[in-house]
Amino acid sequence: PAERLLALAARNDSALIWALIRHRTDAGDDVPRAVAETVREVAAAAPGSRLNLLLTDGETITATAWGDTLWYLTMPGRRTAVASEPYDDDPLWREVPDRTLLVATSTDVLLTPLKEPTA
Repeated sequence: PAERLLALAARNDSALIWALIRHRTDAGDDVPRAVAETVREVAAAAPGSRLNLLLTDGETITATAWGDTLWYLTMPGRRTAVASEPYDDDPLWREVPDRTLLVATSTDVLLTPLKEPTA
């Protein structure tokens, strides 16, 4: 709703995308679905958008690679890091393919391809 968007502290493209994701989660979508569907919807409305998003609740990281680089480093059972680029020379860094949803926990990293919006 417009009133929720206007109540956001920041009025920029990231705030709009956050509001769209929140709207979906408030309606019952889980975070990965809300993020994936929002990215598809925004990409359809604004082709050529770079939509790398990252959202965490402290236990799960949900991120998208859409038009820009995204990398992850995981040590199952210990930690997972997600960044736009590797921050060190650890050979365990893995690049996330473009147009992909990443959902990571301390034990697993799941990569799901995101389909390009249809015209």
